[in-house]
Amino acid sequence: MKSKIALFLSFFCACGQFNAHANDAIEFSGYARIIAGYFDQENVEYDGYDNSINFSPDSLIGLQLDYELNEYFALTGQVKLTDSRVSEDDSSGLEWLYLTYQPTDNIQMKLGKLRTPFFAMSDFSDVGFAYPWINLPQQVYNTYLFDTFNGIDVIYKFSGKNFDASIESYYGYKNGVTEVGNIKSGLEVDNLVGVIGKLNVSNLEFRAAKYSGDASLDFSDLKEMEFQLRELGFTQSADTLSTKGQAEAEQLSILFDNLNYFFRAEWIRITTDFEVIPSADNYYLTGGFNLGAITYHLTYGNSDVTSGSTINEIPTGVSDDLDKLNNAYQEIFRSSTPDELESWTLGVRWDVRTNIALKAEVSTLKGNDGVNSFFSSSDSQNFDKKGNLYLLGLEWVF
Repeated sequence: MKSKIALFLSFFCACGQFNAHANDAIEFSGYARIIAGYFDQENVEYDGYDNSINFSPDSLIGLQLDYELNEYFALTGQVKLTDSRVSEDDSSGLEWLYLTYQPTDNIQMKLGKLRTPFFAMSDFSDVGFAYPWINLPQQVYNTYLFDTFNGIDVIYKFSGKNFDASIESYYGYKNGVTEVGNIKSGLEVDNLVGVIGKLNVSNLEFRAAKYSGDASLDFSDLKEMEFQLRELGFTQSADTLSTKGQAEAEQLSILFDNLNYFFRAEWIRITTDFEVIPSADNYYLTGGFNLGAITYHLTYGNSDVTSGSTINEIPTGVSDDLDKLNNAYQEIFRSSTPDELESWTLGVRWDVRTNIALKAEVSTLKGNDGVNSFFSSSDSQNFDKKGNLYLLGLEWVF
């Protein structure tokens, strides 16, 4: 923890020195969060938290620089510093770097490494100060979708007498890492195409999004098993382990906020051609109210996953080798099945200053027997997939 504090302090000192020398064309901004968590089950981890106080999984610092080249073009870069994140694809380094071209007030184009704008809060998912929770609802935002991509994004905004609206589309590719259940794999997505529609009417916002892409998994155990099955003539079983196919995702959300109280709901569906990657229908509902500088909120989240189908092609009880082969084949599907997680989260936020917030949350979590991913247990036989997560957070922007 001392090393983390020292890192944070040295980072802020460097930021302050830079900001003092910045000219009018350069705008500096940043965000930071220190999160402490405790999960009340022994020999179990949930999202990187266990039954000791842990600061690592969600504490981070982000620094963004915006350089205005002229009235039409601007350059934006963002880096993120973390100590130890849960996902290998969410570590310290360059978050995005892109060129913005805005020929009119209604049209904006971006080119470079961009945030994937799939979820309602994708653009600021790391900026905890921007939302009431400490962590965004896990069933939706902790899926095996990727946060960034390389490509182009175009937004067209328009408005009428009683509404504001926008249409956004993007195209590109992604090379990175994905985690499905207990399986971590290299991921390549080409021909990534997405479209987003948004409508604001008074205090209401409606949003719909969809994307698709040609995906390829780079997981050596999967490829070796596929090759072995084909060599032995079990072609139907081998086909279920294909590492190339189409991936699609859909999203719907609604938000009502009149500054006194708010309601938000978000739903996503993920489907792929990969039998080893389950389809998912996940959602959350949240509501809350503001009393001065204090915000209270309650959130319900749920996820429903459908595992791919195995082929009962490998004979069992014939030989030990075939039994081992069948067990290894079945284990791949068991390992890639995420939890169907149900959760209730009660939280409070106190805006200490205009740029600093303190938060506290407690979440009750309930998973299903026989599946994993959200939970990691060294004693899975005796763990009933239930527990409580306690979080405290300090959030600020600068």
